[in-house]
Amino acid sequence: MTVETASEKVKTVKIVVNTRAQHWSEKKITFEQVVELAFPGQPYDPAGTTVEYSRGHGPDHALRPGKSVEVKDGMVFDVEPANRS
Repeated sequence: MTVETASEKVKTVKIVVNTRAQHWSEKKITFEQVVELAFPGQPYDPAGTTVEYSRGHGPDHALRPGKSVEVKDGMVFDVEPANRS
């Protein structure tokens, strides 16, 4: 049985991924989770895919493969897939 303290609980927040509103209930979100929200079930090249976010904690940043960021209500994520030739 897992016991959570009040400080570990996170309410659902609204984030925007590629102009679509999403509800997120975890404290953090990973690069891979953002890409999956942007392009559900589609394969992608992590080396060429970019994820940038704004309206988060601190200055705007890019999210890299294998990394995560703390979510904040109203955060905006822009995901660009790798260019394929």
